[in-house]
Amino acid sequence: MTLVTRRAVVGGLAASVSSAPGLAQGRAVRIVVPFAPGGGADLIARLIQPHLQQILGQSFYIENRSGAAGRIGTDAVAKAEADGHTLLMTTESSIVIAPHIGVPLSYDPLKDFAPISLLTRNPVILVVHPSVPANTLQEYIALARSKPGQMFYASSGVGGPNHLAGEIFKQMTGLDIVHVPFQGTGAAIPAVISNQVGAMWGFLAGLIPHIRGGSLKVLAVGGRERSPVLPDVPTVAESGVPGYEAASWIGLLAPAATPRPSLDKLWNAVDAAMQVPAVKDLLLRDGSDIVTSTPEAFRQVIESDYAKYGKLRDLLKGAQ
Repeated sequence: MTLVTRRAVVGGLAASVSSAPGLAQGRAVRIVVPFAPGGGADLIARLIQPHLQQILGQSFYIENRSGAAGRIGTDAVAKAEADGHTLLMTTESSIVIAPHIGVPLSYDPLKDFAPISLLTRNPVILVVHPSVPANTLQEYIALARSKPGQMFYASSGVGGPNHLAGEIFKQMTGLDIVHVPFQGTGAAIPAVISNQVGAMWGFLAGLIPHIRGGSLKVLAVGGRERSPVLPDVPTVAESGVPGYEAASWIGLLAPAATPRPSLDKLWNAVDAAMQVPAVKDLLLRDGSDIVTSTPEAFRQVIESDYAKYGKLRDLLKGAQ
């Protein structure tokens, strides 16, 4: 598709979406990302922001409010005015995992939010600093077994999906690896690149540039199947931990009382933005699966995952 054709497509989408009732024109829309810059949710927010602006004809800006594995920024959105001008771009960390880790929440993830759309699913992968003397998952397991309590892994924070990925891996292998939480994936990545922490479980989309650049070494993919962007990297399951699977989603939500016309307008704009070839090409290239859904379908995912992580309550509480 040529640049002229792309502009025509986006222009046509903008004309149809912006004419629908919903958001107040002239007011900026805030997208709260409850993690530090550089993580998967932040990358997607910044990727679609200019397209949302063009489609809806109003300003959008990103606000990173990191801390507590996404709970601080998520709470801010739950308490924001429900007029469609404050949105939440998050992972399942603060929505369906947080209620089960034994920490009091100041928001109800099932009642205080109106789902807009599920956007992507992302495999969780294990990466290490290039100096770590392991080139395969089997070698990493053997190394960790020989040094109990002396190796570390980073995550986006207690209760995050990559923290859970690391704890399930430890449970299934019987390894003693120390968890080091950070305020988002974007804060954990530099710690591994600088070798402050030797390894991390993280999302493929945020880590692939560093893998390609040689500053991180990937050992295994947590998905059910190998990733098309890393076809030579085996899954954790095929590397000696049968039954292991870890993936994460990213989605967009609004405060619960947001009027339906505003939600519909936002959903149409987000759906259009995710269809822009430049957006699709970049997400697919970096290993994300695009799974744009209706608000109703996203709510079903939230309710299903809430129940799933509820069954892991004891593991989650013990992993803090």
